[in-house]
Amino acid sequence: MLTRLAIITAAILLFARSPANAGERDHLERGEKKLTADYEFEYDRAIRHVLSRGWRKDVVVRMVNIPPFEPETVAGIARTANGYTAFETAAPKNLWYALRFSPDPSHREQRSYQGVKPVLHERSLPEAMSARIAALWRRVLTDPRNYQKAEAEAVYMDSDQFTYTVSFLPREHVTAYVAGWGPHSEGLIWVGRAIANYAKGGSEKDLVKAVKKAETKLGI
Repeated sequence: MLTRLAIITAAILLFARSPANAGERDHLERGEKKLTADYEFEYDRAIRHVLSRGWRKDVVVRMVNIPPFEPETVAGIARTANGYTAFETAAPKNLWYALRFSPDPSHREQRSYQGVKPVLHERSLPEAMSARIAALWRRVLTDPRNYQKAEAEAVYMDSDQFTYTVSFLPREHVTAYVAGWGPHSEGLIWVGRAIANYAKGGSEKDLVKAVKKAETKLGI
């Protein structure tokens, strides 16, 4: 994950592009963003502890969203004994600010996130729809064209940090994070948000619409 300071700087300098005005090309990086500073590791541990539902072994599709000001969330699909389940787990408030993280060593303090309870929503999801969503993740994350480097001025950083994982097939585990939004990663954002909305009781038609829109853009 990028540091919070870098994200805010990027948002100011590059005016925080949204899915509505994503770049013409995708800029993904394989794996998860490398952490270097102590506060980055601590913040990452807090997110994974509070939103631990998103990293259980039964999760087969995942979208991690780390916004600069809103609560951190994980949306995805889990394969359970009873079939597939759409879920969203969200922090009750932005953990960075609630727990007073800071890149400034002089601001280090003892903090506890053990008692922070997430807001969790889960809802049964048909197997066919689960497979379609996993296919979208797979298409975007395995396409080498989405990892091509571009000139620095062509990469647009968004204020939100997104990381995607798909583990739907046997021995499959592909993860990438968004270094710059493009038309393909934009589609995953639509679907990831639709999964979260569906898990919270939203219309199945809205989820189907988001999936179809992403499939059309990807030529599926």
